Amino acid sequence: MKIYEKIREYSKSKGETMKEIADAYGVTPQSIQLYFSGKNAMPLNFLVWYIEKHPELDLYALFNKNQPSIVSEPKSAYNKKSKKQDVIDRIVEILEKEL
Repeated sequence: MKIYEKIREYSKSKGETMKEIADAYGVTPQSIQLYFSGKNAMPLNFLVWYIEKHPELDLYALFNKNQPSIVSEPKSAYNKKSKKQDVIDRIVEILEKEL
């Protein structure tokens, strides 16, 4: 499963609409539809933003082609929210390991 497919399926399971996501991110619903269909590449900025909004997502599972579920086990309530640079650093680390 590709990254955009995992994000799309997760979003569906949460009941999010493309309009809601687009409004929150600041783009048109058509842009989100293009990301979720794979017709346009999902920008790294969008991916980082989406992961910040959904801290339960497991980055390793997101980038692992053989891992269908992208939700990690629930985190402890005392964990702080990831910062954008932390998320980017983790993505780079995973990509370097996998590629």
